[in-house]
This record gives sequence, C-alpha cells and structure tokens, in this order.
Amino acid sequence: MTGDQLADEMLPGAELAQKVGAYGFGGQNVAVAYYAFNDPDSMIAAHDQTGIVAPLVTFGSLPMRGSDLLDVIASIDENGPRLVANYRKTFPELTIQIEAFDPGVGISETAAPGWIFALVALVLGMSESDVSQALTTSHEAVEIDTFIDDDEGRYYLDTRRIVRSVMSYHIAGVDKGVLARSVFIALGSFVSDALRRLLKEWKAKAILCIGDLFTYNQILRNQTKGSLGWSPVPIFFPSLEDPNHALESSEELLQVRLRADKTGVETL
Repeated sequence: MTGDQLADEMLPGAELAQKVGAYGFGGQNVAVAYYAFNDPDSMIAAHDQTGIVAPLVTFGSLPMRGSDLLDVIASIDENGPRLVANYRKTFPELTIQIEAFDPGVGISETAAPGWIFALVALVLGMSESDVSQALTTSHEAVEIDTFIDDDEGRYYLDTRRIVRSVMSYHIAGVDKGVLARSVFIALGSFVSDALRRLLKEWKAKAILCIGDLFTYNQILRNQTKGSLGWSPVPIFFPSLEDPNHALESSEELLQVRLRADKTGVETL
C-alpha cells in the first residue's frame, strides 16, 4: 500500500488517533489492533504519521434479538437453512430461549465485539459465569471460521460466520467450554493474519494492541501475542486504564518492554 493509496482509504478515526497518541506514538506509522468490548468502531487499522487512521478491517454487525439471529444465520448461504433446522431439532429448548431473547435496548444490531461473545454464549446455553469458568479450565480449541467480507471496498469480519461455526460444532457435540475458548483464540489469530497483510505493503514502526478485550482477556492477548511472532517490529499491549502504563513516549514504552522481556514480566 503506497502513501497515496493509504490516504485515499483513510477515515478520520479521531478517537482512535487520540488513543495512539496517548501511548506516545503520535506522528508515527503504527499498525493498530483495537478490540473494545462495547465499541462498534473496534478495528484493525493503520495510523499514519499525520495522525490519520485508515481502517483495514472492522467488525460486521450482529442482530440484538435472538429470533433475528436465527434468521440471519439461515440467510448466510444455501447451507444456512439446513444448519438452523438441525440446530432447532437438536436443541429445541435452547431454540425457544434464543427466540425469546430480546435485550430491549432500542437498537436492532451492533458491531461491538462484546456482542459476539454474548451471542456465542446464547447459542451454547451458557451464562457469563459459565463462560468465565470454561476459559480457565479448558485447554483445547477447534478452528472457528473468520471470514473477511468486502462491502464496496470496505472490509469487515463476518461475525455471522463465527456464530454459525459455533452452532455447527455444538450440533456435532463439541464441548461448550472448548467452543467458548476457541472464539477468543480465533479472534487473536485473526489479528495476526490481518496485520500480516497490512505490513506486507506498508511500513510501521510498531504494532499497538489496545482496548479492554486485550487488557482483560488473557487468552485473547496471549493468542494474539503468540500469533504475531513473525512481526519485524515491536508489539505492545499497553493499557490506558492502568496509570502505571501512562508513558510519555514510544521510546519509554519500548524501554519498559525490553526490561520486561529481560525479567520475564508481561507488559500489558
């Protein structure tokens, strides 16, 4: 991606640019993975030296109501109706719960990453505490579909296919805890794949992984970090919520990272 092409694709992204600047990377080319639980503007993006943010991949929207979710899954492709029918047959009581699910928040859909996990828990019949426990006790994983769709040159992660993949494995009898863990692992690997494509065509000084999902979910963070082992530039997982990481410059952040690597302490 040339500088002119990057400029053509850029959107303001002022809030994300401010976050990047808060970590001392203002005025620099930085590849950014921003995963925030409740933010529908979460994305994989390029932040250039002028402070402009170009989204590379955003999140596709998912319906808020359970009955709409089943309709959306059925409409993905020609296999959708059969999968939903099999799901209804295999889990009739759970299907009733899904169809009755309505958070009543006044919006029909959202692209917030946290909603992926909410709907995955819904189709698996798991409570929030069930998911939390599964993430700490399960050590296996299966491959979850992460498909990028193109909407007139704007690329987004088709989150419908993530939910469909979970439903398919659930019908096949895969353990629910394994499936919950697998979603986080899939999203971590997806970060690596997206950034690899970006950095093939664009030079960045660093990769910055920010947002509360990286801060507080160890499985997602560790999978992302492990998958980025190919990176030729430093990778950072700072946290604005932690005043101990309110650093004044990217060079200071780099020194903290180097000291942490030497002592075996993980820098978030």
